[in-house]
Amino acid sequence: MHIVTWNINGLRAVAQKGFANWFTQHSPDVIALQEIKATKENVLTLLEEWKDHYEVWLNPAERLGYSGTALMFKKGSERPIKVHIGIGDDKFDCEGRFIWAEFSDFYLLTGYFPNGKDDHSRVDYKLEFSRKVFELAKKLSKTKGVLIAGDLNTAHTEIDLSRPKANVNTTGFLPHERAFLDEMVAAGFYDAFRVMNPGKIEEYTWWSYRGGCRGKNIGWRLDYFFIDEKIKTRMKSVKNLQDVMGSDHCPVEIVF
Repeated sequence: MHIVTWNINGLRAVAQKGFANWFTQHSPDVIALQEIKATKENVLTLLEEWKDHYEVWLNPAERLGYSGTALMFKKGSERPIKVHIGIGDDKFDCEGRFIWAEFSDFYLLTGYFPNGKDDHSRVDYKLEFSRKVFELAKKLSKTKGVLIAGDLNTAHTEIDLSRPKANVNTTGFLPHERAFLDEMVAAGFYDAFRVMNPGKIEEYTWWSYRGGCRGKNIGWRLDYFFIDEKIKTRMKSVKNLQDVMGSDHCPVEIVF
């Protein structure tokens, strides 16, 4: 199974930057998308154009041009048994932050975890959402393998961002945000990239558009697969696809 997660920063925007060429050539079995910023009506033409290659499920935000998640399933690959929209709490579901799928022997949970904001006013909201996703993952992991994929909006350790000392008071690198990821690991959900690349540096998945940060590789690793033991034992590779353009984030792929 070959799965890619990607914060695309707008489905219509990335569609104009070669997204269809990328997914037809790269051909993942499943593509998990965050920050789609589109309703089905907005992108109906795109969905029609792509339907020979992928079946697309959207979970848009109620607010236009904001947030939202999606799952794309390649035609001819294993189909999900069921796709679930939302986490079951309207304070998060109104922003389209979560979509998940059940397959024959694993679950794929896809989230666009909230940004805590510069004034930290949404950090509590972010952590509440994070815990809801984690509780669901722990429950599902009792029966099948689980992957949590998406933009978690947190750099876990100092090697996961280029300027850790300058960002100790910045959301995305606050101690209690990072501690939540520690909790996940302690409970048996592993950062797939770090399982395969424990000390690798300068591996980022998001770069600010300002000041040529991507070209200078001044970035943060915000996009992850967290996997349980069942998936860990089957994992073959995980990689940040830093050469893939089209968004301020790059895709991350896992093969298991």
